[in-house]
Amino acid sequence: MKTKVLITAANGNTGFPTALELLRLGVEVRAFVRNPNSEKATQLKRMGAEIFVGNILDIRDVRKSLIGIDRVYFVPTYPNLLFQGSVFLSALGDSQVDHVVLLTQWLSSNTHYSVYTKEHWLVDDMFKRSALNLTILNPGLFGFVYFLTPEPLAQFGMLPDFGENAPPSNEDIGQVAAHILNDPAAHRDKTYRVTGKEVLSAQQMAQIISNVLKRKVKVAQLSEKMILKVMKASGLPKRDASQVRYYIKEGHHAKVWSQNAPTSVVRDIVGKEADDFETLVRTYLLPHPMAKQTFTNKLKALKLMVRAVFTKSWDLEAYEKEQGMPLFSNMGFSAASEEWQREHLSSDLHGVVPVKSSS
Repeated sequence: MKTKVLITAANGNTGFPTALELLRLGVEVRAFVRNPNSEKATQLKRMGAEIFVGNILDIRDVRKSLIGIDRVYFVPTYPNLLFQGSVFLSALGDSQVDHVVLLTQWLSSNTHYSVYTKEHWLVDDMFKRSALNLTILNPGLFGFVYFLTPEPLAQFGMLPDFGENAPPSNEDIGQVAAHILNDPAAHRDKTYRVTGKEVLSAQQMAQIISNVLKRKVKVAQLSEKMILKVMKASGLPKRDASQVRYYIKEGHHAKVWSQNAPTSVVRDIVGKEADDFETLVRTYLLPHPMAKQTFTNKLKALKLMVRAVFTKSWDLEAYEKEQGMPLFSNMGFSAASEEWQREHLSSDLHGVVPVKSSS
């Protein structure tokens, strides 16, 4: 009987390429999605995946999705990350699943300013303390994040500075997950730091984008306030923006995205070189309609920037309190935490850290 793998968030950034690679490897896939009519779900069904439609927050749906499943790629998603993790771990206790690959984030810390980061740490810790055979993927700032606001980037040549990074592609993360799930024996109880091919400064990234677009791109040293105004004008969620501001600060002050990078995880597990930044530009920016310089696109970008200038800034401190986010004394950035350093900076040259229960 063939191995059957459940992919959560199968329409998502890493779930979709994980499902594609598993199907290519001949593994049976059950894709957990909310919208079965999406382009990605339709493609997965056409390629032979079983589509499971459900609510990842509803333990009844999760239990059903796990029937007959051998292995799982679990991607807890915002904004209910901790609730999802608790529900899924509870449902796993009644299943026959023999291996789980869990996606977390590089900053995962229990004292970070960001509620997302604190919740990642709690989910990680719960899974580590379970009896599951577990592999954790621990990427830093994803490559696609650099292209979330293509209007100022492609039309005015303004690249935000998130600090030095070796940004991984969604496709590489997905392929690493797929190859582990296909043959997990050597990967049990390990954490992998998935990175892109090389560490680059914002200036080096801007030059690569310039070369691909064949127009000048410069690093825009925007204030945090202005970055948030652009995010608001672009319609990005307020809750996400409230957390992203911490990641921008940490990237600048601690160079946290470039620590323990690059690694050879993609090459070691998938058998190919990790995608370089030029590949990311050609994958995530170049196909976007806004990448073409036209009068209409320039006008759209100009309207966005004017709207951003006159947009009232969010009061994110008040928002976090209103939302009941866990705010307490002595919070700090991950790189300043001794516990985070023990958990994350003890990897070998291949980006591997043993999974251990926290004390």
